Amino acid sequence: MNKLFAFSALGALYIGMVDHVVGDYASVELSDSHGRITNVEIPLLLFPCEVGEGDYFYTLEIDGVREIRCGEPPPE
Repeated sequence: MNKLFAFSALGALYIGMVDHVVGDYASVELSDSHGRITNVEIPLLLFPCEVGEGDYFYTLEIDGVREIRCGEPPPE
């Protein structure tokens, strides 16, 4: 079952991969640091880049604001 915007309540860093794009939404898989995977649908307008099937992105929270960034996160 997909959850729209479910990632907004999740922890600090999540890595995602786009499964497919349909219309104005991307169906994605988000993985947390514990290996749990959540399927969500994210409006394309929230991505700061153009995304397609197989593209990676990550989300992180800074000062209470969640950001989506394209590509893979930089090494810690």
